[in-house]
Amino acid sequence: MKNSYVKIVSPEGISQYAWLTKPDTKFDKDGHYKVNLAVPTDKAQSLIKQIDDEMKKSVEIAKEKNKGKAVKQASAPYEEEIDSEGKPTGNTIFKFKRKAQIISADGKVIPFKVALFDSSGKPLIDVNVWSGSEMKVSAELVHWFTAMAGAGVSLRLRAVQITKLVEGGAGNAEGYGFDKVEGGYTAPESVNTNVVQEESAEADF
Repeated sequence: MKNSYVKIVSPEGISQYAWLTKPDTKFDKDGHYKVNLAVPTDKAQSLIKQIDDEMKKSVEIAKEKNKGKAVKQASAPYEEEIDSEGKPTGNTIFKFKRKAQIISADGKVIPFKVALFDSSGKPLIDVNVWSGSEMKVSAELVHWFTAMAGAGVSLRLRAVQITKLVEGGAGNAEGYGFDKVEGGYTAPESVNTNVVQEESAEADF
């Protein structure tokens, strides 16, 4: 019998460590697509409740499969965001992830791509989504259990709607987190400014 997963769409948030157009293969040669999403906590309560409810169900399912043995609840796939001074920022970080490919029972490799859409719902092609992009994320709440970690829920990434794109390639000020400063220095149009090439921040994740 095929599993039926709860499907969710997150509130709009700001992406961190975005691997959406190519998989991260640093720790797994098959790769994972993933993104962390910082959402204002006051706008995230409904999603937090959905996840918490599914976490409880995951524990109950694991207990049934383990014949009533005690099962601990694993860490949730979200956490409060803390700044460099150890203070809450007012955001909650949700961690979305999915394997870039799976192998079927008959040995066939089935690749996966994250579906990307713009704010009007139009599919996006040939874009390089970087951290700092604003988006909503579509995912499935998937139950899991291991004896060591306990029973929990993962946010299995399905698709993303980009509401503000920060695109990779040549490093730009916005990608580094800089805002425009009114009245500040601007380079003359005739001067060729140096373009800073950045090693993808995602590689540090």
